[in-house]
Amino acid sequence: MIELTVPSSGLNSHYDLTDELTERLREHGAGDGLAGVFAHGSTVGLTIMRYEPGAIADLLRLLERLAPDDGNRYLHELTTEDPNGFSHLKSSLLGTSVLVPFRDGQLGMSPSHRVVLIDFDLKPATRRVLIDPPRAAKEETQ
Repeated sequence: MIELTVPSSGLNSHYDLTDELTERLREHGAGDGLAGVFAHGSTVGLTIMRYEPGAIADLLRLLERLAPDDGNRYLHELTTEDPNGFSHLKSSLLGTSVLVPFRDGQLGMSPSHRVVLIDFDLKPATRRVLIDPPRAAKEETQ
């Protein structure tokens, strides 16, 4: 298991993990296959997308319409006294894991697509991302 740490500034901050993910898989000696990528936490999301300002703004706007941070209280706040109910909902909507193909030392996806972590929580935190690398093929013995 490979672990990345991402110092996050919180609320709607976003991070392109693609290059570090690729480098860490190479260093690990990962073989061809699917790498499982999991963001630890219930107020973050992972996605594969075209990482550019317009696409990020569109995604955040969509999630805000579905789970607004508009001052209304969520039941989560009433039961836990934690005012980030919208953060948990956005995380659930986006999801916290992706599978990424890895072949010949490269991610097997379009060059314009990136693996992106989005933090929906109210406060800064160091986020953990766990990667399950594809196993290297065992060499045949003769």
